[in-house]
Amino acid sequence: MPKKFWQFRNSAESGAELLLYGDISQRSWWGDEATPREFADDLAALGHVDTITVRINSGGGDVFAATTIGNMLEQNGAEITAKIDGLCASAATIVACHCNKVVAASDATYMIHPVRMGIFDYTDADTLKKCIEAMETIRENIVTLYAKKTGRDKEEVAALMDATSWWTASQAKENGFIDELTDEEDPVVENRDGILFVNSVSMNMPFDKAPKFVQDSLAAAPAAGRFENKAPGAKPGETITTKEVDGMETIKTIDDLRKAYPELCNQLAEAAANEATAAERQRIKDIMETSVDGCEDIANDAMFANPVSADAFARAALKNMKAQGAAYLNGLQKDAKDGGVNDVKSTPVVGGGNEPDEFMNAIREQNKR
Repeated sequence: MPKKFWQFRNSAESGAELLLYGDISQRSWWGDEATPREFADDLAALGHVDTITVRINSGGGDVFAATTIGNMLEQNGAEITAKIDGLCASAATIVACHCNKVVAASDATYMIHPVRMGIFDYTDADTLKKCIEAMETIRENIVTLYAKKTGRDKEEVAALMDATSWWTASQAKENGFIDELTDEEDPVVENRDGILFVNSVSMNMPFDKAPKFVQDSLAAAPAAGRFENKAPGAKPGETITTKEVDGMETIKTIDDLRKAYPELCNQLAEAAANEATAAERQRIKDIMETSVDGCEDIANDAMFANPVSADAFARAALKNMKAQGAAYLNGLQKDAKDGGVNDVKSTPVVGGGNEPDEFMNAIREQNKR
């Protein structure tokens, strides 16, 4: 089972959150029974909840995964609200359209495009025709969903899809895909070695291919790690590196921050501890699920004595299995040599292979007596 691309967590006494950050399905959902079943189990494990908030920052992924997730949420019975924190594109829009309400940050980005299919092998004309038929069916389903969400005609929605439409949150709201805008904190747009990242999540898109308003948002963002100067008379884009708090001249050290915001620091420490605990539990769970017979000692060492990541453990386990296999074969060869099996010769058959050999004749003579 690969690492989950979703995360459920409790958000209030009667509510829960589903995080869809990054690609929807790291491997194809189609034909894979384990992944959708585990998602369904995680959803059912929430029990009765009144509300589920689906937080989205995703460039899309597997259309079958998005459709299944959307339908599972819609049939759950809870009030489902999608909150677009950064990017909602491609298959991620399918999940959003299945929610009862879609709320987006004012600087969020929304994108719809034509259905695409990856073909990674040689094929013939009949197979290509079948692929086209499948794409047309998928397109019809998506267009129907978009039309239901927006209240627009299917022909109009289909035209928007075929044009590969990139919208700001307000434009997506005008087109009916978003219901409300919020003044939440703006998403962080980054250009990491030429790849577009939003809120530290890769969008798997070259930065220079992103819409102009997305690229412009990076140029307009304040420098990382600084406070934006909101003081009266401050110039646009002017920044400061310190902040006055409750009579304290400046915050320069961690101790200063603790004195100024003791409750906030305690909350941050508790959140960090909870996150570290959850990450450690997930690491141990991943190692246990990856472990196989014969690797128990390596697994225990990787989990407790000398902690390593699940990926590092998997590589060590493969090396161990390879070494065990080689040792097993060497043992068989040694046993055969020491036991004299290699020196055993067969007795040739008399008469060109059509008569019993001498050993069988001796047995028959003995039985006649």
